[in-house]
Amino acid sequence: MAKPFLPNASEVLSRSKLPLYLQLAAEFRRNIAQGIWMPDQQIPSLEALMAQYQVARMTLRNAIGILEEEGYIRRGRGKGTFVQRNIPNVTELQIPSNWEETVALSDLLGTESIADGEHAIASLPDLGMKFSGQYAKAYRHLCRLHVKDGVPYCFSEVYLAEDLFKQHKAAFLKAAAASVIARIPGLKIHEARQKITISGAGIESARALNLNVDDSVAEVRRYACDKEKLIYYARLEFPTKFVKLEFDLCP
Repeated sequence: MAKPFLPNASEVLSRSKLPLYLQLAAEFRRNIAQGIWMPDQQIPSLEALMAQYQVARMTLRNAIGILEEEGYIRRGRGKGTFVQRNIPNVTELQIPSNWEETVALSDLLGTESIADGEHAIASLPDLGMKFSGQYAKAYRHLCRLHVKDGVPYCFSEVYLAEDLFKQHKAAFLKAAAASVIARIPGLKIHEARQKITISGAGIESARALNLNVDDSVAEVRRYACDKEKLIYYARLEFPTKFVKLEFDLCP
């Protein structure tokens, strides 16, 4: 499947401060992911790509070199460049749509500490969504990186009701908060809500997730309450390349 000629490709590429060859590498990965360039298929020649994207030959060589290093394509002397039969697999994460799925995702990802608040704080930052219930008297702030197979998937800032944190401190310091909460005997979640926004990575999250500042991330804000008060609030950032949203549209 070939893409149509892109008459404004150079104008679109010039909008970004990212080097051209990195933008083209991202475009070519997308071509492979979307099936425009199929496994074992020869990709267009440099001349064809130069005409399509209106860029220099060396820029294209650099972009294609990145994909070759990443295992997406192979080059045969005198034969051309082909998409690999088995391309690298990027794990997709289904953003949870309920508390049970939140716990399941927390169980899937490993947890590494970035910073642990030494003292309780009196109030939470803006939740970014409606909440009319009761707050705890104080909260403990934890900053975390969540990984899978050594790959950073999620940066999180978590706030836990101080009394709950003190009772289960050892568990909260080594595991994802939702996983710990789900396993506390007698604790039942009576209300939970989340909001998803596409945003840009900040300095802390960019460092943790190996991104550039303002790279696209899915920001998830989430809270959970027991029968009395809000016991858990988290603000999480997922690189959008890992994020999947899938819903059943039929009731």
